[in-house]
Amino acid sequence: MSETLHICNARIWTGDPGCPWAVSLTVRDGRIAALDEPIAAAGPGRTIDAGGRAVIPGLIDAHTHLILAGRALDRLDLSEITTRRDFEAVIARRHAELPADQWLIAGGWTDGHFPADEKPHVQWLAAAGDRPVVCYSMDLHSVLVNDAVLNRCDLSEDPPGGRIVRDHATGEPTGLLLEAAAWELVNPIVPKPDRQTARTQVLAAQAHAHRLGLTAVGSMEYGADLAEVFEPIRDQLTLRCRISLLDRELPIDFTYGRSFRNDDRLAVIGYKTFVDGAFGSRTARMLDDYADDEGNRGLYVELARDGHLLEWAQVVAAEGFSPTMHAIGDEAIRLVLDVIERIPSEVRPRIEHAQHIQPSDVHRFAGRIASMQPLHKADDGQYAEARLGSRRMAGTFAFRTLLDAGARLAFGSDWPVVSCDPLAGMRTAVTGLTFAGEIFLPEQNLTVEEALTAYTRGSAYALQLDNAGAIRPGALGDVVMLDRDPFTADWAHEPPRVVMTVVGGRVVYDIRDG
Repeated sequence: MSETLHICNARIWTGDPGCPWAVSLTVRDGRIAALDEPIAAAGPGRTIDAGGRAVIPGLIDAHTHLILAGRALDRLDLSEITTRRDFEAVIARRHAELPADQWLIAGGWTDGHFPADEKPHVQWLAAAGDRPVVCYSMDLHSVLVNDAVLNRCDLSEDPPGGRIVRDHATGEPTGLLLEAAAWELVNPIVPKPDRQTARTQVLAAQAHAHRLGLTAVGSMEYGADLAEVFEPIRDQLTLRCRISLLDRELPIDFTYGRSFRNDDRLAVIGYKTFVDGAFGSRTARMLDDYADDEGNRGLYVELARDGHLLEWAQVVAAEGFSPTMHAIGDEAIRLVLDVIERIPSEVRPRIEHAQHIQPSDVHRFAGRIASMQPLHKADDGQYAEARLGSRRMAGTFAFRTLLDAGARLAFGSDWPVVSCDPLAGMRTAVTGLTFAGEIFLPEQNLTVEEALTAYTRGSAYALQLDNAGAIRPGALGDVVMLDRDPFTADWAHEPPRVVMTVVGGRVVYDIRDG
């Protein structure tokens, strides 16, 4: 007889509208076997007394980058830096700590933390001398580098879909490279960790995710990384990984995706492309100029720039995969909606981010997947109105508006762009609080149940993980225990914390283990 996990004396929100509440659950053979089953009937195995605590379905992050997230756990974090002086100080400290031949890699800075007239500049990296320095922005769509890196790049002209920022007076590069200029000029020359290190980093990212209550993620990865990093550790994966391959050039070679051995732990479900840039870098493609940057409407990138987005999406859908399209600005979102309306809905095409929508386009989201990240609202909400102007707020982070229009909300994080903490994301979704502690667009707030659904059933649907997202017989045995009831918690001041995370009936995190 197989081992059984029985959780009793709990307040269980099942996420199943037909049977929303229970006091106990039984997991057998990795799946929910029963609700409210007496301990005596559960069979041999482990029994956990929840002590009246809340239990919810395993939380699911619809959008991460696990390879990058694992790497980010080891890099210099600039996310709390708000002044040039502090920026220079942390660069100097890390420079002093590193071996002479090692590159200094950092990330997490954002334009919104600095005065409008003070942009990160190559001069901010002077303390590192001739050591190559690469500092990725929070959104990963721009990068600040020093002369030691610039001297290795071809700076003769902007690559298509990118920009080398230059000093208006001298024409010299400032050290900032946007979009394709970062991807094509800098990324290929940055030293990558060896494969064994990358595997260790992914397992560290997995442990971090479990501590935050995550049992499954959608991850955007290159095929080579999937083959060389994920597949060798398949048996060590306790985090369910639903992969969208970053293959966004025509023609697409589907050989690897077609032949991949899919299971409940690791599966290829789609392909992902970028349509525009990011809001933080002012490269998200907008119908109108940025209010604080006249003449700039952002950029179309890659297939959208070349007019091949529809063809790409149709080819991906014809192979039975989900076309996943990054679109942040209202013009980019409109283009993606045009594309989605011409491909079959059964492949579950996803609009990633959907941050700034023209109100007249909201109705077109009915039945469509809007894969959104509440913590982007917590960050962008600090400067969104200055960037766009007050009249353009109606379609910004429109959680409530989209849900009311019939969209399928799937919540996630874009980790490592922001934290993958789903409870922190819920806090923003239900309160509207930004990282600065101010309330932004409260009219778009969700109820606790709606936010929980977006992090469970909503994300499960987006990731084609149809046997997850709810606690019901036959579903995967993925559950999370919280220290307090999410429906009565004070989300603004004392949101719940994760006590235990269970995947397939196996306890993968227990706060009592330290």
